[in-house]
Amino acid sequence: GTMKYRGARIQVLDLPGIIEGAAAGKGRGRQVISAARTCDLIMIVLDAGKPVTHKFLIERELMNFGIRLNEEPPLVVIRKKDKGGID
Repeated sequence: GTMKYRGARIQVLDLPGIIEGAAAGKGRGRQVISAARTCDLIMIVLDAGKPVTHKFLIERELMNFGIRLNEEPPLVVIRKKDKGGID
């Protein structure tokens, strides 16, 4: 669903069932993880009764799918050159 906060529309997703091998297509993993590709923020909520390795498994699956966690966005600079287009 979506919600509004201070004039911004925020999409809220529930990504159930991220399992080991999801990024490689195990189960419905690719479908589940692909929904997260358009998010600006991913909040991982864990069951306190599960071992901390479950958190690492989720992070690894998202990273294997190309979703960067806890990293700054890449710095992209486009400069106009005097000749030859852009640099």
